[in-house]
Amino acid sequence: MTKRSIQRRLLKARISLNHTIQKILDINRNRKKLEYSRQAEVREQHLNEELRVLNKMAEYQDRLIKHYERTLTLKKVRHTTVERTTSHHQQPTLP
Repeated sequence: MTKRSIQRRLLKARISLNHTIQKILDINRNRKKLEYSRQAEVREQHLNEELRVLNKMAEYQDRLIKHYERTLTLKKVRHTTVERTTSHHQQPTLP
């Protein structure tokens, strides 16, 4: 993968993680309103299931972000290492 495609995927993963976190926060806000609801137990079970799925999604997106960041860092290190080794092996030029 090229650096640009990894950066694009990293950006998309970060955006997805932010959306997932917002959904989790919305669900937690809705849980506070359940105390006044008539079918609180059924609704609570539904929200718990939704939270479980969203938490798994957030964990996966977090791992994906870390993977892309690590990949970009490695590519950067390799690129600078290659530049250093090639500059040392060049023949000195005479004036």
